[in-house]
Amino acid sequence: MSKLDIKTKLFLYITHAKVLKLVDTKDIEIKKANRQEVYVFENYDEYINYFKKYIKYVDKDLIDLAIYTTGKNGQIVALRGLCEDIIIKERVKEFYGSFYQTKVDRVHSKGKITPLEKVKEYESLDLCAPGDAIGSAGNRCKYFSNCHECLLEYCSHKDKYDKIDLQLVKINKNQCHN
Repeated sequence: MSKLDIKTKLFLYITHAKVLKLVDTKDIEIKKANRQEVYVFENYDEYINYFKKYIKYVDKDLIDLAIYTTGKNGQIVALRGLCEDIIIKERVKEFYGSFYQTKVDRVHSKGKITPLEKVKEYESLDLCAPGDAIGSAGNRCKYFSNCHECLLEYCSHKDKYDKIDLQLVKINKNQCHN
């Protein structure tokens, strides 16, 4: 990567920006990002290619919102949190946009429900995105602005789900042993 010019370096220093190294990973972690964390891209093409690794359609007007500043040599300094927000929201939109009636029918023919139906099922039962005993869903609560958005993202990882089968069980007092 070419060096940033002094004006850009000074701007990043004054604004307390922390330049992070880009990590090549397939998944984006769901957690609230530090507002001062930024990525530096060599040029605009590298910036666009970063998004293309994660989403199919890159809306240049949308990704331009994450640009913090541009260096004298054409480098793009982008806010990490905003880049990741864009990727997560666009991936969810692309996922649910891929569910046409034929795909829904195929899921139903297997006795399963679609991810959107799973979201509605969780909401109707007042359930949160499942986590583990150490509070792994806690980051999700801080990240998403509401439970519906969280559940949409959570359920976007599989094409089909089992329906929750709840049964009311009546226990006779005489059957309980203390």
